[in-house]
Amino acid sequence: MTWKCRVKAHVLRDYWLKGWDETIVGRWHYRDLAADENWRNGWISFDSVTWNPDDSLLYCGLNSLDGDLLYTFDPRTGGFASLGTRAWTDDLDCKIHRTILRDPRTGCIYFGTSLLHDADMQERAAGGKLVRYDPRKRSFTVLGIPFPHLYLQSIAADFDRSLLYAFTYPAEFVVRHDMESGSNRTLGYVGNALMFSQPHNAVVDKYGRLWGTYAETRAWDEVMGAHPIRLFAYDPGRSEFRWFPTGLSRKADPAQLLPDPPKPEGIGFAAGETRHKEDYGFCDSMLYDGDRYIYAGTVAGVLCRIDIETCAVEKICHVIAAGRLPALALSADGVLYGAGGMQGHTQLFRWDTRGKTMESLASLFDPELGQSPARVHEMAVDGHGTLYLAENDNHYRSSYLWTVTPE
Repeated sequence: MTWKCRVKAHVLRDYWLKGWDETIVGRWHYRDLAADENWRNGWISFDSVTWNPDDSLLYCGLNSLDGDLLYTFDPRTGGFASLGTRAWTDDLDCKIHRTILRDPRTGCIYFGTSLLHDADMQERAAGGKLVRYDPRKRSFTVLGIPFPHLYLQSIAADFDRSLLYAFTYPAEFVVRHDMESGSNRTLGYVGNALMFSQPHNAVVDKYGRLWGTYAETRAWDEVMGAHPIRLFAYDPGRSEFRWFPTGLSRKADPAQLLPDPPKPEGIGFAAGETRHKEDYGFCDSMLYDGDRYIYAGTVAGVLCRIDIETCAVEKICHVIAAGRLPALALSADGVLYGAGGMQGHTQLFRWDTRGKTMESLASLFDPELGQSPARVHEMAVDGHGTLYLAENDNHYRSSYLWTVTPE
């Protein structure tokens, strides 16, 4: 099944970029990108988005080499406004990767900064900043650098217990930040020497447990085990981890809850051309429903869920034909939305989690601009059912913000 909707791209910067295939990919250093005016100013991605019901604005975290990392988008006017992060970023704070989180108690939003530079610049790189923004006061507070020289690829929040969790990059550690005392504590490492393993974004359940993924180490063996990427749950009350021996569902797993939606014609598995050509169950997104289930999307395009009561993982279906499922959102009426894809073959789906029918929309396209998103990295939904899709990693133009409005 499909549904009728209007797809529109919103342009923050309008740069058309040249040279990725011919001179850049596999050749340029970060210094080359930063020194080139077009790439420094024009190669932006919308990496993270969150809807703020207090002011009816969408908060957009960018990948931007110029340090201008946080904007609002007003759907009433279609306009963007910079929030002025260059007042506190340095030249190596290049993105707000995942995620922007809103504290329902105060209305403040939290995020961390991440990197693009290589290891040879780490000595002068201060590290990723953990930041709070108060929309009412229009003020930023830099809460600190949880792990010197490493940057923050994603954060998770337990606002009831005044805790933030940060996942570092490129070395993969989990750090616990106490919002009341301002103290940081490194909880452990989740990576290994062979693969990037952390969840694209972790979540906290109603019991206060942090859920994420880690990689098996196998320092004595160069052959991957049956489950190279596995789940963990961290209990802050006991200050202990539960390391599960298995992980998320894979394409080849036979048991699933729903039939796979029809695959769009002419779309192959594009992730096979990346470092994710093997389906190890890499986590691309997590979304907690506030009750029993954590929904997870994998790099292979599989949708599954974790039952927090039994800790069982159930495969729902393989939904994104091209691979990558980094974007999940849940509406107030229990409809789960997801988006992903690669190389311009993007897909959007919705599923009423109480039913057995999944509806899909393939090949997102703005007929006025004649453009499609290269990829979708994150999404949000407002109180009226409009979806906001963050495009990233377009190598030929500035990435856009996309809206999908039901008709």
